[in-house]
Amino acid sequence: MRWLRLHPRTLFPRALLAAAAVAFAAVPVSHAANPQVIHFAYSGTDTLDDFCGTGKDVDISFAGHVNVWPDPDEPFAARNQSMGTNVLTNPSTGATVITHSAYQFTDTPVSGDPNGLNTHQWVFKGLGEVIRAGDGGVLSAGTDAGYLVVDTTWDGPEFAGAPVSVEIAADRGGHPLFLAGDCSVLVPALGL
Repeated sequence: MRWLRLHPRTLFPRALLAAAAVAFAAVPVSHAANPQVIHFAYSGTDTLDDFCGTGKDVDISFAGHVNVWPDPDEPFAARNQSMGTNVLTNPSTGATVITHSAYQFTDTPVSGDPNGLNTHQWVFKGLGEVIRAGDGGVLSAGTDAGYLVVDTTWDGPEFAGAPVSVEIAADRGGHPLFLAGDCSVLVPALGL
């Protein structure tokens, strides 16, 4: 699930994937001087099956908004600003965890063949993620905020499968869960 995201830092439920696909399909290709911007808001609910490999399901409600600049004249493949909140609930116990993010993301091709081995540089600026218990106490280690640069290498089109390698090139602010994932915090907090 970590690689199925419009902006790779926020949980991206299946229902939201469909909404994002519709939004991008509706964008005409343009070479105008001013970059085109797509604004969209999303919200909904879903069930995350076999959450973090526990064999247990977790209910999620999500809401947020995204501004996307798809202009091909930009120096990067993608740019967005996003803000989102997810509420994860263990349906067996009612334990709840809230994740929140608010940041700018850019994706720039660095080298290689887009259909072969290729590397992209992802840059995150802002609040990558904060994880809180239902009572508001912060659960995540570190701030996961600031400036993060990640070099990601793919064998084939970006996001078409799992990346070949992911390396942090710069980390100003501390992002301890980016490579490790959220499961080490979310599973115990949800009592799974």
